[in-house]
Amino acid sequence: MMEDRFSVLLFRTCLVGCLLGIVGTIYFLLGLAGYVGSSLLNLFVAASLVAATVFFLAEFIGVLWETNWVGRILWLSIFVILGTEIILCLVPPTARDELTHHLAIPQLYVRAGRIIEVPMAPYSYFPMLLDMLYTPWVYWGYDSVPKLIHGLFAFLTGLSLYAYLSRRMNAVYGLLGFFFFISVPSVLRLSHWAYVDLGTAFYTTAALLCILRWREGKAWGQWLTMAALSAGFAVATKPNGLVAWLLLFFLFAWLAVRQTERGFGKILSKCVLFVAAGALPFLPWLAKNWLQTGNPFFPLLGGFFPAKTGVEGGGVSYVSLGVFAKRELLYGESWWQIMALPLRLFFFGRDDDPQYFDGVLGPSLVLLLPWAFKGKWLEEKKLLISFAVLFFVYALFLVDLRARYILPIVPPTVILLTYGVFNVYLRIKRPAYLFAALLGFAAFNGYYLWRYFQDVAPLRYVIGQETRAAYLTRALPEYPAFQYINRELSPTTKIYLLFVGRRGYYCEREYFHDGGELPGFLLRAIQSAKEPADVARRLKARHLTHLLVRDELLIRFLRDNLDPAQQRLWVDFTTNHLQSVFRGRGYSVLQLHG
Repeated sequence: MMEDRFSVLLFRTCLVGCLLGIVGTIYFLLGLAGYVGSSLLNLFVAASLVAATVFFLAEFIGVLWETNWVGRILWLSIFVILGTEIILCLVPPTARDELTHHLAIPQLYVRAGRIIEVPMAPYSYFPMLLDMLYTPWVYWGYDSVPKLIHGLFAFLTGLSLYAYLSRRMNAVYGLLGFFFFISVPSVLRLSHWAYVDLGTAFYTTAALLCILRWREGKAWGQWLTMAALSAGFAVATKPNGLVAWLLLFFLFAWLAVRQTERGFGKILSKCVLFVAAGALPFLPWLAKNWLQTGNPFFPLLGGFFPAKTGVEGGGVSYVSLGVFAKRELLYGESWWQIMALPLRLFFFGRDDDPQYFDGVLGPSLVLLLPWAFKGKWLEEKKLLISFAVLFFVYALFLVDLRARYILPIVPPTVILLTYGVFNVYLRIKRPAYLFAALLGFAAFNGYYLWRYFQDVAPLRYVIGQETRAAYLTRALPEYPAFQYINRELSPTTKIYLLFVGRRGYYCEREYFHDGGELPGFLLRAIQSAKEPADVARRLKARHLTHLLVRDELLIRFLRDNLDPAQQRLWVDFTTNHLQSVFRGRGYSVLQLHG
């Protein structure tokens, strides 16, 4: 009876995630048709999210009565994290990708009243399933709610881990897995940012656990369908979901072939069903890109699908370099440091430092792995570790190695961590040592959350002692310049963002930025000009009227990339065609004239 209860919980949790994916897909299709401003459509999305939240809260509260005092301590710890994350969600968005992508692009959709092309931002062509759930709240001006939505996917992932582990062991171990997932530092940090990585982690985990459940042969049809749809929604959420989809399909196919009692026809039919159902969630995104750019995977795979004329690519990158050459060039790492990347990822991660993976995972995820592969369910454990290792290897060679890019490996490692705790507890003579180690892991994660909470300092804003403008001025050095633009400049102005990190969310005027990190458009305009007026004409051809500049970085960039004659031309251009109308905190607003 209890086993069935946890199996039902796992299925319902995965189903809720898939229903949210369907809602996001409906919004995407109707948004393309021009219904972004539809009250009925926006209320439909909001009601779906409220229903999903009620489901989670009802199930989570019910867990409290299904366990003993140890489980209740774990439940209370999760509840404290949940409350802390809600407080952190209430401050205005300040994270980089919120301001460049996951809120900024929906904001452009809202202004246009439909889902439009944004050629200056190549990443806007990526699948944006979760961003569709964010768009109604951007439309209404409640830009803290998308953070809560992203956090909801983290807690739904924790609930699915609880269901799986409780079914395999008991509710205490289920809560232990829930707690250790939700308290991983990178998960803590992302749970109050309007990103999409936790959505990818949820859908990947749901697909993986449904495949394991399908393997048992009971109600195989519903588990197969749920696994395939979840894998498809992982792709519709973020490009690295495609790696997860491929690995999940190979895992599914391998398990299907091993079931020797099935004939080849049945195996093939199951694989076709997995591919067909799994392709449905991301086919609309591929179709949109194909119609707009001629490349369904744009901006990826440009060598196979030449883009249509007028479609802008990205900026300067190191994509042609191998991962080892890239890390040696950028960070001066030796061969042994590069070979130790898998361990360094868990032991030496740092926030806001790309060399150290731009995030913290913590050693707790790997220290107990040697004890996980004992006892029952050995084959499932091998499948979990195989998925985690293969995903890590793919991510290592395909993209820059960042903690949030490989977040789908965290739930499987948390499951194995919990198995390790279970096996050690059964064999250890003095459990106090094990409890001390677990408390140490929890203290490490708790200290991280406490320090981060102090850095964000949300309470004065949340209780009304600090205004939104004051908080943003404290958090974002470029915000005073945007205040000036929004307050003083005409609605017909168009701003060229230079070294602002493409953070255009708080700009209430039309703006333009380069597709990459560096201002290639400005550089080409200067290098091709014969006189200063030529630069002005190139800028005005884009209907640009003002420039927002981070002074120090622009000066350094032009000094490093222009020859002496071009530098003199730039100085003449700034003298004759630019007028400074605002300067503060290292940023200037320059008016283009002449």
